[in-house]
Amino acid sequence: MSTKDSTDLRVRRTRKWLQEALLSLMLEKPFTRISIAEITDQAQVSRPTFYLHYRNKEEVLEDYLDSMYKNFMIDMQPFLDSIIQGKIAVKFFDQIADQAVFLRSLIDSEVSNLVMNKLHKYCYDVIKQSLDQAPYPSMEGIIWDYVIASIAGSVYAMSIRWLQMDMPHTPKEMGELTMRLIRPGIRDLLIQGGE
Repeated sequence: MSTKDSTDLRVRRTRKWLQEALLSLMLEKPFTRISIAEITDQAQVSRPTFYLHYRNKEEVLEDYLDSMYKNFMIDMQPFLDSIIQGKIAVKFFDQIADQAVFLRSLIDSEVSNLVMNKLHKYCYDVIKQSLDQAPYPSMEGIIWDYVIASIAGSVYAMSIRWLQMDMPHTPKEMGELTMRLIRPGIRDLLIQGGE
């Protein structure tokens, strides 16, 4: 193993410890009441080590959300070609359910805006990649962006409400409901080519 590889491994490991420490603390108290000292104590790293990796605790959280987003996108790849069949919607709600405790704690916290922006971006990117793979008639770029934003906004809003209601329906039920609500409009618009 080269020196660079071992350094990268140490960096990744330290960042993971700091992220896990923050997440663990967030289950106990609000994000705004967590100090850097508590994070470093929980992670068992020094304060200077923290500042080698992050400027503040918001960066720790954002780094974790970015890694969660990347993992979600990798996990979603096999489902991107199935937007009309609804498999992608079910998979999306499965992913949300897998992270429900964490996401719910973030929604209820003072950092909800950061989380909401990341989750909305994830919805938008998944829908865009899925629709970009499908053989639909071409539309003007701005119209296409509205279509993607509309679908992403709907899926996003439903996922937030589902989490807030303590997930009374299964991911499969939520995926099917989502598709029943958005499929007719998608089909109509895509078949007509955005006229």
